[in-house]
Amino acid sequence: MQLARLFKDFSLYSIEPVAFKIVSFLLLPLYTAYLLPAEFGELQFIISLGTFLRSVSQFGLNTAFWKFKNDFPSEKLPDLSFNVMATQFYIGSIVVALSSIVVFATEESTWKWLFIFYLLALLVKLISENYLMVSRASQQPKLYLRITLTQLVVFVTCNILFITTLGWGIFGIVSAYMVAFMLTSMVYYRRMKSLVVGSLSKDLQKKLVAFGGPLLLGNLSILILSISDRWFLMTFSTETELGLYSYGYKFADLLGTFMTYAFQLAWAPLAWKAITNDAGRKLYFQVEKLIMIGFPVFVLLSLPVLFFVARFITVNPEFIAGLNITYIIAFSHIFYAYYSFNSVKNLHFNKRNNIVSGNIVAAVLNTALNIALITTYGMLGAALATIISYIVMYAWIEFVRIPELDSYKNHRWKLLVINIIALAACTGITVMQFGNASEWTIALSSFAAALVLVALSFLLGIISRSSMVKLKDEFISLRKKPTPH
Repeated sequence: MQLARLFKDFSLYSIEPVAFKIVSFLLLPLYTAYLLPAEFGELQFIISLGTFLRSVSQFGLNTAFWKFKNDFPSEKLPDLSFNVMATQFYIGSIVVALSSIVVFATEESTWKWLFIFYLLALLVKLISENYLMVSRASQQPKLYLRITLTQLVVFVTCNILFITTLGWGIFGIVSAYMVAFMLTSMVYYRRMKSLVVGSLSKDLQKKLVAFGGPLLLGNLSILILSISDRWFLMTFSTETELGLYSYGYKFADLLGTFMTYAFQLAWAPLAWKAITNDAGRKLYFQVEKLIMIGFPVFVLLSLPVLFFVARFITVNPEFIAGLNITYIIAFSHIFYAYYSFNSVKNLHFNKRNNIVSGNIVAAVLNTALNIALITTYGMLGAALATIISYIVMYAWIEFVRIPELDSYKNHRWKLLVINIIALAACTGITVMQFGNASEWTIALSSFAAALVLVALSFLLGIISRSSMVKLKDEFISLRKKPTPH
């Protein structure tokens, strides 16, 4: 029952990030009908750059919220959330002001107005994000669901109205974000006021910034990894190729949402508790073992299905060429998921410098690889730069020794072998895609690779029926333990 509870929470808290990804798919016929690949590329560039600056506004404070949450009694939770949101608003307002000055002083492009408008929309989004975070912290999944669905319905409705009826194009899409974030924040304010409005405390804000600030550099490095491909494609290639790349990226990003953001939403509260004691650490590494097998299998089974969906929903067939990089980007998300999972143990044992230094190294490597590869290989070069950088970022913190955890690491090298085989399958399928292999050949190859990984996992003794029963028992044990302070 406890294991089922985890996956129930996983499903509920997956709705907000996954729903927007799914809606992006449902809106693709609309986008591909009304936007050219170059316009789609410009839109994705604006969104990527805005996402990078949004991370600056967040300043690592969302992570700090979960770190400090266990030290606050439930009646003091509004104080914590209010100080997190207020601090993010201060920083976000400065980011918007400075970005406006820089963009209008240096850019002649017509997208600068759209970019600033999108930054303002993200500033408004801080409010609804705070609502969602607090509803999770106070264990109110139904409230979380209502807020998410409201935002989603408004976003879809505005997209259809602004693009098809008013003919606003890219501006209509950015406007849909603004209206959805603003309306949701207003509608739920009275319901959320008692949960998110508390007393401001300079001392608490200093503590939050002191914890989250050192993580900022690492977070920015991660975002450089996630957007530099599009930046360099915009610089060294064409807006059309950027549009194709962004289209293929969307399919991989949907799977990445399940493997990283959605999974972490459900796992993070348990992870911080698990890493503190012997039974919990055993559970922690059991879960790690499952995801290092399950995520590659999940991607190999899912992408062929998504490709058939893509053929059905894409109005302009010119976009289909972007799918050639999807396997590489999806496997990049796998290694980012591994990195995110391993970050908890590094943070718990006060090894934030390992995370930050690894992120910086990966970001510098990614920049160099993008410059070297995009000029020769175009969007394939951008994809290769992405996956190599994510592998390095994961390896950097994975192989840093934490003596307290040495006794819990079993099957380590077997898991690495499984993932090397999965990478080989990814490489082979990508070669077939660029070689214009048929969809059925690619699908059968992908399914076969997934079956091989599962069979090897059982043959090597990495997973078994008894280990799954043991995992269930460890979840039950962890749930019963009080949260350490």
